[in-house]
Amino acid sequence: MSLRECLDKIRRSPVPANEQETITTILMILRDLGWDPFGEEVRQEYAVGGGRVDIALIGPRRAVAFIEAKSARVDLNAHVEQVVKYAFHEGVDICVLTNGLEWWLYLPRERDPFEQRRFSVLKTHEGPIRRLVSHFESFLSKESLLSGQAEKRGKQTLQAKREADYLAAELPELWKQMLAEPDDGLVELIGKRAYEQLNARPTKEQTSALLRSSPLLSSVPDTGTSPIAREKPSIPTPRSSGTRKPTGVRIRGSRYYVKHWRDGIDVVRRLAEVLYQQHGTDFEEFVLAHRTSGGNPIASRNPDDLRGPTRLGSTDVFVETDLNAAQMLSRASFLLRNFRQQGSDLKILYD
Repeated sequence: MSLRECLDKIRRSPVPANEQETITTILMILRDLGWDPFGEEVRQEYAVGGGRVDIALIGPRRAVAFIEAKSARVDLNAHVEQVVKYAFHEGVDICVLTNGLEWWLYLPRERDPFEQRRFSVLKTHEGPIRRLVSHFESFLSKESLLSGQAEKRGKQTLQAKREADYLAAELPELWKQMLAEPDDGLVELIGKRAYEQLNARPTKEQTSALLRSSPLLSSVPDTGTSPIAREKPSIPTPRSSGTRKPTGVRIRGSRYYVKHWRDGIDVVRRLAEVLYQQHGTDFEEFVLAHRTSGGNPIASRNPDDLRGPTRLGSTDVFVETDLNAAQMLSRASFLLRNFRQQGSDLKILYD
């Protein structure tokens, strides 16, 4: 019978009712791992350190593994220290504590606390049998134990487990720190992904707010207080509004308050910042390449080229904002059209 067939039979059989039935199950598995259950290489009731272990696997010069059997009703945790101590004092490579359902595998010569020397748990009644067969053969087959490969693989597995446990303990704190003070690389990555999938580029402040689970910032507010505004359904010129004073603009659903309506500074600056957030360097290149019908630049890296230069966000690009109301509306419409925005994306707000 192959080990796979043996494990399949064990899964279909009743759970071991007592320690002796557990030992019978162990001997069945050892037979298919290359050990002779009735020969000198598999010894039951093996005397060690003033006590005994249920099964010892014997190599040419020494015992290479101990197996302690318990019934399925016994708490294995209560017996870890004893079996690991026995194995440590005898210089055994691997020791096992099992109730027939779970096989707890330890490296007894490690210097960790006893429970932390466990490198694997094999569950005979769970998971794919193919994987279970591979693990039993890697750690408990006669060939693996006598060649020293079983201990070597056990050490590799234990080291990987230590690293996984360390990361599981430390990564949440690291992630918390990254959320509290977002790294520029993380912010840039999220901004890039948003632009690729949403065709919109969030600001650093918006991304940072997202990472901190704070309310997303829909705009960069002006200092001081601003009046609550209501919006008009289209884009009227300021002079069509009678005596009402324009107090802001709504750009693609986000509300921005302005201070200098007449010269267009805040309106154009706000619109340029929003389009830059969405289109990044594409927007920079566009505004730097275009001029008015009179040949004047609408943006430049040299502020001396403009009558009313205003820096575009944190870039080295300045946009022209020395505009009257009509010029402002014309400039805004020009930018919206060229970046495939609808006219309704820009609305003037009044008090």
